[in-house]
Amino acid sequence: MSKSLLLSVIFGSLILVNCETTKQEREATTSEQSTVDPANEQLEKLKIESSRLRAGGSIKAVTLEQGVATIEYVKNYSEYKELNPQSLLSKSDLESYWESGDAIEKALVDGSVRLLRKMDFLEQTNITLPYKGTVYSISVNKTELEKFIGADLTEIVANWDDLFSNPYVYSDTGRARFFNQFGTKK
Repeated sequence: MSKSLLLSVIFGSLILVNCETTKQEREATTSEQSTVDPANEQLEKLKIESSRLRAGGSIKAVTLEQGVATIEYVKNYSEYKELNPQSLLSKSDLESYWESGDAIEKALVDGSVRLLRKMDFLEQTNITLPYKGTVYSISVNKTELEKFIGADLTEIVANWDDLFSNPYVYSDTGRARFFNQFGTKK
Protein backbone atom coordinates (compact mmCIF):
# COMPACT_ATOMS: atom_id res chain seq x y z
CA MET A 1 0.00 0.00 0.00
CA SER A 2 1.42 3.34 -0.96
CA LYS A 3 2.02 6.04 1.55
CA SER A 4 -0.38 8.40 -0.16
CA LEU A 5 -3.16 5.78 -0.17
CA LEU A 6 -2.55 5.04 3.51
CA LEU A 7 -2.63 8.75 4.32
CA SER A 8 -5.85 9.13 2.30
CA VAL A 9 -7.50 6.29 4.22
CA ILE A 10 -6.39 7.72 7.58
CA PHE A 11 -7.39 11.24 6.61
CA GLY A 12 -10.75 10.02 5.28
CA SER A 13 -11.37 8.05 8.46
CA LEU A 14 -10.62 11.10 10.59
CA ILE A 15 -13.03 13.19 8.56
CA LEU A 16 -15.76 10.57 8.98
CA VAL A 17 -15.13 10.29 12.72
CA ASN A 18 -15.19 14.08 13.08
CA CYS A 19 -18.35 14.35 10.98
CA GLU A 20 -20.04 11.70 13.09
CA THR A 21 -19.03 13.42 16.31
CA THR A 22 -20.35 16.68 14.95
CA LYS A 23 -23.58 14.99 13.92
CA GLN A 24 -23.91 13.43 17.39
CA GLU A 25 -23.22 16.78 19.02
CA ARG A 26 -25.82 18.42 16.78
CA GLU A 27 -28.38 15.77 17.66
CA ALA A 28 -27.63 16.16 21.37
CA THR A 29 -27.92 19.94 21.15
CA THR A 30 -31.17 19.70 19.20
CA SER A 31 -32.49 17.18 21.72
CA GLU A 32 -31.58 19.47 24.63
CA GLN A 33 -33.27 22.43 22.97
CA SER A 34 -36.47 20.54 22.20
CA THR A 35 -36.62 19.01 25.67
CA VAL A 36 -37.68 21.99 27.75
CA ASP A 37 -37.76 21.20 31.45
CA PRO A 38 -41.50 21.22 32.25
CA ALA A 39 -40.88 22.22 35.88
CA ASN A 40 -38.97 25.34 34.80
CA GLU A 41 -41.60 26.16 32.19
CA GLN A 42 -44.36 25.84 34.81
CA LEU A 43 -42.44 28.01 37.27
CA GLU A 44 -41.99 30.71 34.63
CA LYS A 45 -45.72 30.63 33.84
CA LEU A 46 -46.47 30.84 37.55
CA LYS A 47 -44.16 33.84 37.98
CA ILE A 48 -45.86 35.65 35.10
CA GLU A 49 -49.34 34.90 36.42
CA SER A 50 -48.32 35.89 39.97
CA SER A 51 -47.12 39.25 38.73
CA ARG A 52 -50.70 39.86 37.52
CA LEU A 53 -52.23 39.38 40.97
CA ARG A 54 -53.28 42.33 43.10
CA ALA A 55 -50.16 44.32 43.99
CA GLY A 56 -48.12 41.85 41.92
CA GLY A 57 -45.19 44.24 41.94
CA SER A 58 -44.94 43.61 45.68
CA ILE A 59 -44.29 39.89 45.27
CA LYS A 60 -40.74 39.05 46.22
CA ALA A 61 -40.68 35.26 45.81
CA VAL A 62 -42.50 32.63 43.79
CA THR A 63 -41.73 28.94 44.15
CA LEU A 64 -43.28 25.78 42.79
CA GLU A 65 -42.77 22.35 44.24
CA GLN A 66 -44.80 19.28 43.30
CA GLY A 67 -47.91 21.22 42.30
CA VAL A 68 -47.78 23.60 45.27
CA ALA A 69 -47.26 27.29 44.52
CA THR A 70 -45.85 29.50 47.25
CA ILE A 71 -46.08 33.26 46.83
CA GLU A 72 -44.44 35.72 49.23
CA TYR A 73 -45.14 39.43 49.28
CA VAL A 74 -42.59 41.96 50.56
CA LYS A 75 -42.74 42.65 54.28
CA ASN A 76 -42.20 46.41 54.08
CA TYR A 77 -41.52 49.40 51.89
CA SER A 78 -37.73 48.89 52.03
CA GLU A 79 -38.10 45.42 50.51
CA TYR A 80 -40.48 46.85 47.93
CA LYS A 81 -37.97 49.53 46.87
CA GLU A 82 -35.17 46.97 46.76
CA LEU A 83 -37.32 44.87 44.42
CA ASN A 84 -38.55 47.89 42.40
CA PRO A 85 -35.92 50.64 42.63
CA GLN A 86 -37.40 52.45 39.61
CA SER A 87 -40.87 52.69 41.19
CA LEU A 88 -42.28 56.10 42.04
CA LEU A 89 -44.63 54.56 44.62
CA SER A 90 -44.13 56.17 48.03
CA LYS A 91 -44.27 54.45 51.38
CA SER A 92 -47.60 56.10 52.14
CA ASP A 93 -48.97 55.00 48.74
CA LEU A 94 -48.10 51.39 49.50
CA GLU A 95 -49.57 51.58 53.00
CA SER A 96 -52.71 53.29 51.72
CA TYR A 97 -53.23 50.52 49.19
CA TRP A 98 -53.11 47.74 51.81
CA GLU A 99 -55.24 49.68 54.29
CA SER A 100 -58.08 50.39 51.87
CA GLY A 101 -61.17 48.25 51.40
CA ASP A 102 -59.97 44.98 52.90
CA ALA A 103 -57.22 44.87 50.25
CA ILE A 104 -55.14 42.27 52.09
CA GLU A 105 -57.91 39.71 52.41
CA LYS A 106 -59.12 40.43 48.86
CA ALA A 107 -55.60 39.90 47.52
CA LEU A 108 -55.19 36.61 49.38
CA VAL A 109 -58.64 35.18 48.68
CA ASP A 110 -58.73 36.22 45.02
CA GLY A 111 -55.07 35.45 44.29
CA SER A 112 -55.03 31.98 45.79
CA VAL A 113 -57.98 30.76 43.74
CA ARG A 114 -57.13 32.77 40.62
CA LEU A 115 -53.81 30.89 40.39
CA LEU A 116 -55.60 27.55 40.70
CA ARG A 117 -58.02 28.71 38.01
CA LYS A 118 -55.28 29.75 35.56
CA MET A 119 -52.62 27.10 36.22
CA ASP A 120 -53.97 23.58 35.69
CA PHE A 121 -50.74 22.06 37.03
CA LEU A 122 -51.35 23.50 40.51
CA GLU A 123 -52.98 21.51 43.28
CA GLN A 124 -52.46 24.10 46.03
CA THR A 125 -51.53 27.73 46.53
CA ASN A 126 -49.93 29.26 49.60
CA ILE A 127 -49.68 33.04 49.80
CA THR A 128 -48.01 35.03 52.57
CA LEU A 129 -48.40 38.79 52.99
CA PRO A 130 -46.66 40.40 55.98
CA TYR A 131 -47.93 43.85 56.87
CA LYS A 132 -47.10 46.07 59.86
CA GLY A 133 -46.12 43.24 62.18
CA THR A 134 -48.94 40.89 61.20
CA VAL A 135 -48.42 37.99 58.81
CA TYR A 136 -51.49 37.20 56.73
CA SER A 137 -51.45 33.91 54.89
CA ILE A 138 -53.76 31.64 52.99
CA SER A 139 -53.45 28.04 51.84
CA VAL A 140 -56.01 26.67 49.38
CA ASN A 141 -55.96 23.30 47.67
CA LYS A 142 -58.29 22.25 44.87
CA THR A 143 -60.09 19.51 46.78
CA GLU A 144 -60.87 21.68 49.80
CA LEU A 145 -61.89 24.59 47.55
CA GLU A 146 -64.31 22.39 45.59
CA LYS A 147 -65.78 21.02 48.82
CA PHE A 148 -66.15 24.52 50.33
CA ILE A 149 -67.85 25.99 47.25
CA GLY A 150 -69.80 22.84 46.36
CA ALA A 151 -68.63 22.75 42.75
CA ASP A 152 -65.64 21.32 40.92
CA LEU A 153 -62.95 23.64 39.60
CA THR A 154 -64.17 23.31 36.01
CA GLU A 155 -67.58 24.65 37.08
CA ILE A 156 -65.99 27.41 39.15
CA VAL A 157 -63.86 28.51 36.18
CA ALA A 158 -66.84 28.39 33.80
CA ASN A 159 -68.99 30.47 36.17
CA TRP A 160 -66.25 32.50 37.88
CA ASP A 161 -68.24 35.59 38.88
CA ASP A 162 -71.30 33.78 40.28
CA LEU A 163 -69.55 30.88 42.00
CA PHE A 164 -66.43 32.59 43.32
CA SER A 165 -65.63 36.22 42.64
CA ASN A 166 -68.91 37.88 43.68
CA PRO A 167 -69.67 35.70 46.71
CA TYR A 168 -66.12 35.37 48.11
CA VAL A 169 -64.03 38.31 46.90
CA TYR A 170 -66.50 41.18 46.70
CA SER A 171 -68.90 40.16 49.47
CA ASP A 172 -67.62 41.15 52.92
CA THR A 173 -69.31 38.23 54.68
CA GLY A 174 -68.34 35.69 52.00
CA ARG A 175 -64.72 36.90 51.97
CA ALA A 176 -64.56 36.72 55.79
CA ARG A 177 -66.01 33.20 55.71
CA PHE A 178 -63.52 32.11 53.02
CA PHE A 179 -60.57 33.68 54.83
CA ASN A 180 -61.63 32.11 58.14
CA GLN A 181 -61.66 28.71 56.40
CA PHE A 182 -58.35 28.97 54.52
CA GLY A 183 -56.44 31.94 55.95
CA THR A 184 -54.61 32.95 59.11
CA LYS A 185 -53.36 36.14 60.80
CA LYS A 186 -50.39 35.93 63.15
